Amino acid sequence: MNLFNAIERSYLGPAEANEDSFSYYERSARKDIGKICDLLEKWFSKLPDSEKYEVKNRFKKSFDSVFYELFLFNFFKELGYEIIIHPKIDNTDKKPDFLVSKDGIEIYIEAKICKDKSNFEEAYEKLIERFYETINKIESPHFMFHIETLQLKTKNQPSTKELVRNIKNKIAELDHKRELTKTKGDFSSSLPKFENLFFENEEILINIEFLPVNEDAIGKPRRSIGMRPIETFIGGAEESIRESILTKAKRYGKLDKPYLICINTLSIKSSSYYDIDAAIWGSIALSFSTNPNNRDEQWIRSEDGIFYNNGSKRITNVSGIMINRIFPHSVPSSTYWIFEHPFTDNKLNFKSLELPYCYVENGYVNNNEGNNLGEIFKLDNDWLKDE
Repeated sequence: MNLFNAIERSYLGPAEANEDSFSYYERSARKDIGKICDLLEKWFSKLPDSEKYEVKNRFKKSFDSVFYELFLFNFFKELGYEIIIHPKIDNTDKKPDFLVSKDGIEIYIEAKICKDKSNFEEAYEKLIERFYETINKIESPHFMFHIETLQLKTKNQPSTKELVRNIKNKIAELDHKRELTKTKGDFSSSLPKFENLFFENEEILINIEFLPVNEDAIGKPRRSIGMRPIETFIGGAEESIRESILTKAKRYGKLDKPYLICINTLSIKSSSYYDIDAAIWGSIALSFSTNPNNRDEQWIRSEDGIFYNNGSKRITNVSGIMINRIFPHSVPSSTYWIFEHPFTDNKLNFKSLELPYCYVENGYVNNNEGNNLGEIFKLDNDWLKDE
């Protein structure tokens, strides 16, 4: 069984706004997407035949989760581990994703993705994506849409008929050559102002700027929406990372073997190591004395980490945490971190893994990152470029 069907592919355009990754990979004829599909197909082929049917069906419904599980399976496979999928555990019907073993070492592996979104936020995001998908279907060979402002005033999918009609009428009025001349010249003092459309009714408030495309880009496949509103947020992703770990830590209770929880952080908030470091070891805080003559200012760790929180050891059934930020296109260049639990009841010899890991020694945190996935999977960082 193959992961992707052997069909003739001719579509070279981008994915639809609300299209799932599996469907797009299935129909895309782009060379870079083809290379990603080849890698996923190779990984899929290494699964036991008894698992392939279920994994393929799940891939279509939960791409991010199943991709991460498939990555981990092949990650440990490339490192020489024997792998049992969904091993049985005494005194529970729940099963971890894998039991990996090598040279007398056995480790339970559990995978989870962290998107840093509530159920409400994910539902609203899908509403937005379906809205964008409708707008992207408007034919606009000469202009890209810059969505400067968007507000959906309803919890249901809004009607877009009136808005689409207004956009089409506006496009018909625009002079491409005149707008394109605005892109020429010196913009050191001010940026060019392009034509825009403001639209508001009981369901939608939107402001669209129409950006002229270059002459050589007219008619080429692309989305009509070129830019979306800038997303801003306060705070990082450390709390959502902790919650993801706690969910998996509580799943099994005491275990008879070392237990490694693996988290793939997909949120833009967790794009930096700071949030991951704070989630594991505790937030960085400024400590100072109330003595005006000696403030004694210094940076300290707050007691809000995942291993040690408010003076108590936590999740001691867990041996360690592996954090990834990996996508199908970034396999060789992505970084990962493995954290040893300093107070675990299930000790694991992390040195025996022969992978970089982070640990506590003499009260100090030693941080190491693993960036050798390209070597493990034998992929160059520029693997998606045309040869």
